[in-house]
Amino acid sequence: MASAVVSELERADRSVEWLSVSTGIDREVLASKLHLHEDFTMVDLSDIATALGVPVSALVPSPRPPGR
Repeated sequence: MASAVVSELERADRSVEWLSVSTGIDREVLASKLHLHEDFTMVDLSDIATALGVPVSALVPSPRPPGR
C-alpha cells in the first residue's frame, strides 16, 4: 500500500508534508508508514484517497485469485 500511496503522491505532484497537512496524519507517523515501519489503517487510506482525489481501491492491492 505504501508504494501505491507514493505513486499517487508523485502522480498528483504533491509532497509528504502536503499529504500530512491534508489528512491530519502526523508527518513523522506518515513517513513511518510510507517506509513500512507501521501499517496504514483503513481510516488512513480513506483520508489519503480523499486528499488525493482517488478511490481507496487505487491504494490497495487487487485481490489474488485463490491458489496464488
